[in-house]
Amino acid sequence: MRKVQVQAHRGASGYAPENTLPAFQLAVDMNADGIECDIHYSKDGYFIVCHDETVDRTSNGSGIISEMTLSEIQALDFGCKFDEKFRGTTAPTLEQMLDVVKDMNVINIEIKEFGKDRDEEAILHKFYDILASYSIVEKVIVSSFDARLLKHLKDLHGDVYTCYLYGKQKKTAAFAQKLGCSAIHPYFGVGYLTTMTVRSAHRRGMKVNAWTANTDKEVRRVVKLGCDGVITNYPDVAIAIAEE
Repeated sequence: MRKVQVQAHRGASGYAPENTLPAFQLAVDMNADGIECDIHYSKDGYFIVCHDETVDRTSNGSGIISEMTLSEIQALDFGCKFDEKFRGTTAPTLEQMLDVVKDMNVINIEIKEFGKDRDEEAILHKFYDILASYSIVEKVIVSSFDARLLKHLKDLHGDVYTCYLYGKQKKTAAFAQKLGCSAIHPYFGVGYLTTMTVRSAHRRGMKVNAWTANTDKEVRRVVKLGCDGVITNYPDVAIAIAEE
């Protein structure tokens, strides 16, 4: 039994291009407990797995995801900037990613902004329906820095497990509880994640998953503080520590 649950950050992104199918498949192969990913919404109504609102940093193209179609996005190469051996890799849809990770114990999906003048309620219903179609609602964590968006989703679908994601903020567990969240996801660093952070959450029956601890020292700090999960680019490193 692992001391903490290991979630592969954007897949095993230390070894493969972030938020791509090779990174998610590697997380599965490494026996991580789950993955963390990010989703945006394309111009033609697809959930795209990508961290940034633009494709500029991670692909060989340029553009804002909410203003691009699926075909335009998937025509781009999201692997060559990481390593030539991943040339030809593209950004997956939510469904393409779920086909790879659906059997993992936890699927942590960070919701980003959907773009201007979009029907947010309809998009959130569509997102939920996709999760329900895979019968994975109970093991999905929906996280966001956007408190309003989390509250909106929780109001629409009370059975969704939501989590407030943040860097440095006071009284975070109490704030997250008011949003209906079941967990908090703080940045792991000193001055951000403390013993009191963890205790405050646990007193409220909430879990703590810290991001993004990558080195041996960083992961050990997360474990020592009593966090329930660690989000990491190197799941194999965290698994070795968690299983000691």
